[in-house]
Amino acid sequence: MKKVFGILLITLGIALMLYLVIYVMLYGGIVQIINNINPLNGGNIAIGILRIIFCSAAIIPGYIIFVIGLKLFYD
Repeated sequence: MKKVFGILLITLGIALMLYLVIYVMLYGGIVQIINNINPLNGGNIAIGILRIIFCSAAIIPGYIIFVIGLKLFYD
């Protein structure tokens, strides 16, 4: 049962990492920049750029779940 739950957590961790990095941070940052160019809102453009720069930091929550799943799988 622990192995099944471990595999489930590993899969959930990978899915969460991909969702946060690709969709929320990278795609969201690009869309935020594009949407704020026409009315030229400098603050929102800067936040969009920061989202793109720090998109790799979004791996952390998914990585924690992934490590817990690995621990359950190998115990």
